Amino acid sequence: MSKTTSKIFAGSKVICRNKEAVLGAVIKYQDKSCVLTVHHLLKVGGCGLGDMVKVAGWPGEVIKIIIDFDLAIIEVKAPESEFEFSHIKKPEIGSAYALNGSQKNPCQIMTIGRTYHYLSFPFSTIPLPGDSGSPIIQNGNVVGILASVFYTNANGIAVSLEHFYTERDR
Repeated sequence: MSKTTSKIFAGSKVICRNKEAVLGAVIKYQDKSCVLTVHHLLKVGGCGLGDMVKVAGWPGEVIKIIIDFDLAIIEVKAPESEFEFSHIKKPEIGSAYALNGSQKNPCQIMTIGRTYHYLSFPFSTIPLPGDSGSPIIQNGNVVGILASVFYTNANGIAVSLEHFYTERDR
């Protein structure tokens, strides 16, 4: 690992043409080491399918965009030892937090859906625009990815990761 790269984990950074996004989960996708983030931040940076990005300093390529879920899958070119793969689980109603780097924003999972989960944040720690893509962590597991926040009532929406559960994660 060089000085310009670091471990790849849920909560680390994805950079697309100077636009920064938060990495929501680290997964195996079609036998490739990949990460998930929200598509809208990559789009703002001008990145789309086939574009190159940096993931924790490592080169990556956007290999799939899932418009209906606002997700992008990025294949990362790094040694397997650099990945901290996420344990993806179904959420439960209750306490969780959004992770951006080492910053934790506590939240409550209010409702659970197959597409989105609704969250409530304390006004004192409401996520900011750069927090989109943050993993929602509950009991050490990634249970969703922060997609948007409503500042008028401190609520947010997290994308469900139901389509990415593996047998190990159930």
